[in-house]
Amino acid sequence: MKNKFFKLAYLMVIGLGLVTYSCADLTVENLNEPDAADVLATPGSMIQLGGGVFRIWNDAIQEYSGPGLSMCTMADQNTCSWGNAAMKDLSSEPRQGFNNDITYAYAYVNRNFWNSSYSGLSQINDVLKGICVQGQKIENNGQDITKMMKAWGYFMQGVIHGYLGLIFDKAFIISYDTDLENLDFSPYQDVSSFAVARLDSAIQTIDSDPSDWSLPDGFIRGTNLTKAQFRELVNSFAARIMAYTPRNKQQNDAVDWGKVLTYAQNGIDYTLAPDMNDNTWYDNLKGYGVYPGWVRIDHRIINLMDHSYPSRWPNDNVSWNTPDGKDPGEATSDDARLASDFQFLPDNNFKPDRGYYHFSHYRYSRYDDWLVTWQGPAPTFRKWENDMLIAEALIRANHDVAGAVAILNDPDGARKARGNLPDVDAGISEDDALTTIFYERDVELILTQGGTSFFDMRRRDMLQRGTILHYPVPAAELEIRQLPNYTIAGPPDGENISNGHWVGYDGLVSPIDWNGKK
Repeated sequence: MKNKFFKLAYLMVIGLGLVTYSCADLTVENLNEPDAADVLATPGSMIQLGGGVFRIWNDAIQEYSGPGLSMCTMADQNTCSWGNAAMKDLSSEPRQGFNNDITYAYAYVNRNFWNSSYSGLSQINDVLKGICVQGQKIENNGQDITKMMKAWGYFMQGVIHGYLGLIFDKAFIISYDTDLENLDFSPYQDVSSFAVARLDSAIQTIDSDPSDWSLPDGFIRGTNLTKAQFRELVNSFAARIMAYTPRNKQQNDAVDWGKVLTYAQNGIDYTLAPDMNDNTWYDNLKGYGVYPGWVRIDHRIINLMDHSYPSRWPNDNVSWNTPDGKDPGEATSDDARLASDFQFLPDNNFKPDRGYYHFSHYRYSRYDDWLVTWQGPAPTFRKWENDMLIAEALIRANHDVAGAVAILNDPDGARKARGNLPDVDAGISEDDALTTIFYERDVELILTQGGTSFFDMRRRDMLQRGTILHYPVPAAELEIRQLPNYTIAGPPDGENISNGHWVGYDGLVSPIDWNGKK
């Protein structure tokens, strides 16, 4: 009975992701669409099938109905008291667990990303099955691109599994040769390890291919990466997944940072910015993240830029921790990005009865041009993010503060070119250098890729006490498989629920009831 229900679930997932092909032995025949054998019979269909998978993943992680917006608010990078996308529920104080009920109004937050991920995997696994099992050759305009497609397939397997491991406590590991009759969940650590192994397979496949090529049009819309550039992107995703997987500081310290360093040093020297058309390709994380009246920037971020500025709004809307006890007005900073990327707003439109702690005087304005059409290049992996992974790994793996400082002081890097900040002292401590690196990540990477701020706060034990550290398997999936429902909730344990907190430069501790005092 369990296998029958899972087959139906797998078919449902494929349909939700606009995919109709699968190597699974499905019990329901779709007479309106070609089956996998028909698709795999033509090279053009293989290219089209495999080339659409990055879009599925990109749209899912940047989607309004995905986990991105709620992860931003849980990280206290953004703030919002509106209920949409579980932003209010998951960032309310005191924090609460995730409502993993199938009838929950925001059940789509973990369900849609889960479904889209396995839709994309079904699609790319059919391509890999055609290549690895059936021995199919794929040509494009007379050129044999079989190895390119194989590398692309491993890359997409790695990226999708990597983000399943980043976002969920457990997930399915599914490849083209997986026995779907005996599928079971794997813990996030194993899912992430599988992801990195598949990215390694992509790199090895690229390196074994003597031919030269670029990714076909549409694989990453508006971006025709060369073979060398694609190899760099694979390395950067491997570094990203390894660095962001830890659920707490102890796990972060145990990461193989030497391996992260190798990946990042072989990573991108460009910014990946797919061209969005607000139809099939979209980035709603940026759109709703800057849309007036929606999400604002948490005062924690402004306090990083102006240490005298309150790191949080007073819970009674009156007791500011400023010298005169009054509303501080606008912040000031030596960082030019405060003026270029943030807009001061004197008033708030959030509901006071939902908590004054949601209030903020600032919104993110860097992507205001995006609001005109919601179209165009949308940075999702900035070169500066990869640079900061190199800098962090240099310190954690080799205690190389000087090397990290050299990156921070690069005149072409964001800290200097956009922030106009003075050079970092070459003699600073490792802790101070890491603080500077995370400052850059907090300020420069806002709304870039869904989850980044959450992953960074999580691995430093800085998420507010009681914040969930990952999402549970969606209730709909559990129900289809006839498994007991569960959620991520309960006492802080540092494994599923944060037992940490953050402290502002103004001395405020968040949450304010930490150990019963401010």
